[in-house]
Amino acid sequence: MLDDIFGQEELPNLEIYKAAQLVVRDYMERNAKKIEWVAEKLGTTKGYLYANLEPARTDKPLSVDRVIALTELTGDMRIIEEMAKKFGYTLCRPDVQVDKKADAMDLAIKTLQLEALHGELASDVEDAIQDGVVDENEKKRVREKAYRIRKQAAEIEESLK
Repeated sequence: MLDDIFGQEELPNLEIYKAAQLVVRDYMERNAKKIEWVAEKLGTTKGYLYANLEPARTDKPLSVDRVIALTELTGDMRIIEEMAKKFGYTLCRPDVQVDKKADAMDLAIKTLQLEALHGELASDVEDAIQDGVVDENEKKRVREKAYRIRKQAAEIEESLK
């Protein structure tokens, strides 16, 4: 079986599966429900959903249809965001939906928050380059900070619509 040919660190699309697991876990916690309830909402069984969320179960992979169903059910975009990252894209959706036009104070606060994130990014970059070698953990921190900046900028843009 294919499951046996991959080591844990070699599993294809591991980050996408991790995102899917977090989406399901967080949804269950928000609703104080168990996985059986989520599976029922998705029109499947607990066992099949567990298999879909397990990256080593290459006989029952996480399908595009399941990703769409999970995203629609939970309203959580993390799986799709991870898929975009896999291909070198960054998907930025504001964390909050804005129902009203931003006033000057809201805009100022969001802009100051954005500038604070820029400062954090600069600090992380400075720490990363001090020894002349940027290791994988440092790269990850810088990528995560840059992503948060793009998301904050998308929030500002959304508030001006």
